[in-house]
Amino acid sequence: MSTTAISVTTAATLIKVKSRDRIGMIIDNQSTQTVWIGDDTALTAATGIALYAKDKLIFDFEGGPGFQFAVRGDIYGIVGAGTADVRVWEVVDTRV
Repeated sequence: MSTTAISVTTAATLIKVKSRDRIGMIIDNQSTQTVWIGDDTALTAATGIALYAKDKLIFDFEGGPGFQFAVRGDIYGIVGAGTADVRVWEVVDTRV
């Protein structure tokens, strides 16, 4: 598991780099403004998923050993103005 603090800006900001071992994640918007979430640098407020102020986006942690977690690519965020404080908690499969 790892936790990270990210300052999301008005340019598409990398929140978490892709990981084929990712099995779950929480993105927590600590700011007072909306952060839009997407999967590439072409992200805009019109194309992203809104993560409203003080809200969380939870990617499911359930599933057995054969479970295929769908969100393994890069994750970006963007704001309309200023910066937003975003916290990320990622769980990866460390089985050898």
